[in-house]
Amino acid sequence: TTVRRYSGSMNRAAGQVAGRAAGQVAAPQDQRRPRARRTPPARRRELLLDAAEQLLAEGGSDALRMDALARAGGVTRPVVYDHFGDRDGLVVALLERHVERVAAHVAAAMVPGGSLEDDLRAATHAYLEVARRHGAAMRALVSAQHLSPGIETARRSNWDAAAARWAARYRAPAGVPARDALALATAHLASLSARAGLCIEGRLGLTRATDLHVTSTLAALQAMTHPAEETRCPHRPAPTSGPC
Repeated sequence: TTVRRYSGSMNRAAGQVAGRAAGQVAAPQDQRRPRARRTPPARRRELLLDAAEQLLAEGGSDALRMDALARAGGVTRPVVYDHFGDRDGLVVALLERHVERVAAHVAAAMVPGGSLEDDLRAATHAYLEVARRHGAAMRALVSAQHLSPGIETARRSNWDAAAARWAARYRAPAGVPARDALALATAHLASLSARAGLCIEGRLGLTRATDLHVTSTLAALQAMTHPAEETRCPHRPAPTSGPC
């Protein structure tokens, strides 16, 4: 009898211990923290491009390395390679995003049915705004020496497309020949890029830079469509190659 009572007490004690142990095991199951949401790939790509621009703005082209980007973006190197393939792919992605950013900003600033001067002023000011905000990183990107063929092709393609768009705009109201319009647009984009650099450095204001670009562009178009009359010497019936 004594043995049976002792055995029963032991069984009850073991059951209580087991119950408490089960409760202790189950508690973490109920209190487990929810998993953090996985960042969607498209959003992760944008965050990595943001981090890449920051690296460029702070350290120039040499700072843009895949391992540095992984650290800045809080991811592993394979994640960076999955998104961009290699460094050239990263640079091309940065260039493409910048072009899209400029195009969206310019489109938002344009007024339907505006004159050439209206379009030129709105587009120029919008471009310079984007340049001042993001241009330091982009200039560091394309000013590097010895760009790879893939990067140079992408850069040149973007430049040529912009020149072709403005050349078509010059031809529409002014009737400038196609080749002249393209040459003029290319030259004006180069001067606009130089003015953007001055704005980025704080040496030229956006309004003044816009006025300079619009004035010089319209003056060049005016000169091409209404060439000045040939000046003749007052006492000679025909033009000469020498001085009067």
